[in-house]
Amino acid sequence: MLVRLYRHASRTGTAAEAMGMLMEAARFRPSFENPEDLAQLPAPVRLSQGDDLPYTVMCFSPYVVPAGAHQYARFAAPFRDRLDMWALANPGYEQDEPVPADPDAVLRLHARTVRECAGAKPVVLLGYSSGGWIAHGVAAHLEAVGERPAAVVMVDSFSRAIPFDRQVLNAMAQAQSERLDFMRSGGEQLTAMGRYMRLFDDWAAPEITAPTLLVRASEPVPAAAADGGGRAAPPEHVDTTVEVAGNHYSMLEDHAGTTAAAVHSWLADAATEATRPAASEDTTTA
Repeated sequence: MLVRLYRHASRTGTAAEAMGMLMEAARFRPSFENPEDLAQLPAPVRLSQGDDLPYTVMCFSPYVVPAGAHQYARFAAPFRDRLDMWALANPGYEQDEPVPADPDAVLRLHARTVRECAGAKPVVLLGYSSGGWIAHGVAAHLEAVGERPAAVVMVDSFSRAIPFDRQVLNAMAQAQSERLDFMRSGGEQLTAMGRYMRLFDDWAAPEITAPTLLVRASEPVPAAAADGGGRAAPPEHVDTTVEVAGNHYSMLEDHAGTTAAAVHSWLADAATEATRPAASEDTTTA
């Protein structure tokens, strides 16, 4: 029933109103405050393994549906046998999974998983769309305990200070509604999204010291372009921005290879810079 209602709202330009319904329904979901409260931790999914670059890349799912490791399948394909890469799902999207009580609960849970998966390699935190802010928040948590990640990559994430234009919001909701068939448990996924939207609605993204890349789609979502709309405002706290082919969705679907190449190039440059010997001081005396 919730899936049908959300589809209808997305197709009729009332996505914002539908989101309020999901936020309210999410209030009745069981929640957790600490990772130890969970009977079973969400299992990370290995996407690739290799040593071309000296990093472990942890990819965080967006909290906007349809959410899951499947969103990184095409993006990860060019990295196969070249790079260690994992996908992490947010808790609450599967049947009988509690949702987080606050943002810190999910960030601490992900930080724990990052430590377990990364091993001895420097870690890169990557997030697509709203998953970019999950990556940023985990980076802030790790930095606070003295475990600074090597980098953060945000793939077409959006501003936390500038609200979505209504045309852009409705266009993205319409595009999402066409992808809801990927959901295995529709009610859980939609109410989990409602919880995360409420939790992160007032979340102030902290400053971090890790270098941050924004890979931005060069095109608006088609429905937004047809209505004269544009793209969501880019996120704050970004050091480097590159634009790639596609829109918010096609950049990880039809153009996933181009997006992966942009990330690989930036990480390769970062690895080269990190291993370049510092210029020696001139100690010559007259």
